[in-house]
Amino acid sequence: MNIQGDFSGPVDARHMALTGSALPLILALLAVVMFVLLVIGPVRGRGVRTVATRAAAALALNASVVALCGVLLNDRYLFYVTWADLVGAGETQGQTLTAGGGAAAATDAKLPVAIHVDPNATLPPLPSPGGQWQDYPAVTGPSSGVTGQILVYLPKGYDPTSSRTYPVIEALHGWPGGPSAVNHEMALDSTFQGLVDQKALRPPIVVMPQINTPLTVDTECVDAPPGHGLKTMTWLGADVPAWTAAHFRVDAARSSWLALGVSYGGWCAANVGMHYPAVFGGAVSFMGYFAPEFYGYKPFRDDPAGLKTYDLTWMARHRPPPIAMWLMASKEDRSAYAALVPFVKAARAPLSVTAHVLTHGGHNVDTIPPTLSPMVTWLAATLPGFDPHGRA
Repeated sequence: MNIQGDFSGPVDARHMALTGSALPLILALLAVVMFVLLVIGPVRGRGVRTVATRAAAALALNASVVALCGVLLNDRYLFYVTWADLVGAGETQGQTLTAGGGAAAATDAKLPVAIHVDPNATLPPLPSPGGQWQDYPAVTGPSSGVTGQILVYLPKGYDPTSSRTYPVIEALHGWPGGPSAVNHEMALDSTFQGLVDQKALRPPIVVMPQINTPLTVDTECVDAPPGHGLKTMTWLGADVPAWTAAHFRVDAARSSWLALGVSYGGWCAANVGMHYPAVFGGAVSFMGYFAPEFYGYKPFRDDPAGLKTYDLTWMARHRPPPIAMWLMASKEDRSAYAALVPFVKAARAPLSVTAHVLTHGGHNVDTIPPTLSPMVTWLAATLPGFDPHGRA
């Protein structure tokens, strides 16, 4: 095992201005004061001063209650930890940790070819010919039986009649959310597209499948035991890649396929990538975790042993697949960082792990655009199919 980097403990965010008990207490007291003023304030008279005073107190009461709810929600999920995070002035540079094997994890040729491409096939027509965004509202996977929406973001100038092929990023949305959320989470048509335009990355086809079917079900991207739920991992790891290869001009090599996601989607990307290494040469997880965290959905109620299949930290230590992974978390994001540390420490070859660790920053998508550049640099250097100086 080769681990490089500092695993110092997470930054305690409880003393920060946006988290802990101080700010909620102040807002709660303000709400109480405004409520008392409304109750005991003048009730007679229609003068401008009376009306204005009561209107101001009512507005302040509503504003303090809304702010209190927002602060309590933020304290629970750590979307923003400091005032700098809130105004978008948080940290952009991070420390890099590496573990496991080397770059060969993404190019291991011992695995069977999982993606089958017919270069002479006539592809189905695009829903929006000439556009970068393509929407497929209902796609059914033959292996999983799952039906869900798939959004596709095509490279500029993509021509289905051309023989030119492209690498593929299967991008998975967070919870709650749907395929369209990926555009905002990953800044696809702004920061990410800018890096592609700068030739930092070979232009990819970005495929955004629906994870939850229906959207209200937290599937955690697992295959439930027969009769106990959905086969979401099969949908993402087998059906969506096969569908993509049948509808677009793609490279077949696993070094041209990446699973990527944010938070819940980051867990799903890590899970699907590690279980389908013959499809994906790499996986990227922004603020993800490494074991399922079900909410309401209980597919393994009668099969607790089956849940062991999805303990990726155990898998990284005992059955590491030949896949290259890039992970991002902030030390102030207590949940994501606490999950990342044992996973990186457990990684063994042929699994290769690179972790980008921020000292500051909450569990929010604003931390992603500034970290896209190091992620893209890693991707182009690690998976040959994404190298801008490789295939045209």
